[in-house]
Amino acid sequence: MIIDFAGRFQAAFGFMTGNVAARLIENGFGEVIKDANVFDMAVYTMDENSYFDDILLYKDNDEYLFGFRSLNEENADVFATPPMLSMKRAKKLVITAIDNSDTEVIERYGTEPWEITWRGLLIDMENHKFPIDKMEDINTIFEKNDIWNVASEILNKVGVNSIYIVDIAIDFVEGFEDTISYTLITRAIKPVEFQLINT
Repeated sequence: MIIDFAGRFQAAFGFMTGNVAARLIENGFGEVIKDANVFDMAVYTMDENSYFDDILLYKDNDEYLFGFRSLNEENADVFATPPMLSMKRAKKLVITAIDNSDTEVIERYGTEPWEITWRGLLIDMENHKFPIDKMEDINTIFEKNDIWNVASEILNKVGVNSIYIVDIAIDFVEGFEDTISYTLITRAIKPVEFQLINT
């Protein structure tokens, strides 16, 4: 069974991601194995700023995998693509200008946490109906006012092990009534234990 990822990505996110989806299909991402829960997928670079990666969010008894399967084990007919990730962070600097000079003195250095944007699709593979249950799952994840633990090859490499969610957008994908797109804005955060140890 081949799913038109390119068309969905293009309708949801624009021309660039349509091209990316075609590259995913070339690497075997277009073929969906029916009734399979696990897909053997690698991480492929999208461009200089965005990457595809499977991400596991977990906290207490709640666990959601954003990857090549559904967000949980129920309703496995809904297919979640791995999120496209883009990350940014900045320095927090205290800078003093020297009078009558183009010289600056940096008095204090600091680093802001990573801001991570996720973009992905949820597709009803079986009935090709609006995936309302998965939209509810995304909303449930957003409404949890707590820190989420995160397991991701890319995020863990830059020291991100927990996040909190700042913003969410859920959009309808024109021409594909079985698909919704989501965007999550998250920020990395260190556990309280880490902050106490380092104060």
